[in-house]
Amino acid sequence: MHRPFFLLALLLLPPASLAATESATLEVSLTIKESCRIERGEREPAPPVVNCALASPYRVQADDSKRPPSSTHRLAPARWEVVF
Repeated sequence: MHRPFFLLALLLLPPASLAATESATLEVSLTIKESCRIERGEREPAPPVVNCALASPYRVQADDSKRPPSSTHRLAPARWEVVF
């Protein structure tokens, strides 16, 4: 009485040896749309002020790649770089 149901179940179900053994590579990209306002500081040597709408992390660093290094004194950076 249960034999046809049992045979149908065997035909529809995948064999245990093939279940969950397949894998695939998936490439994903993420785009975060952010709006940031960068304003110069009140005084020229001060770093810029950065305000981002979604509070994205950032770093402000001096960009003095064209200025020769000075061992006697440090000057204020000529340019600033904001890195997100």
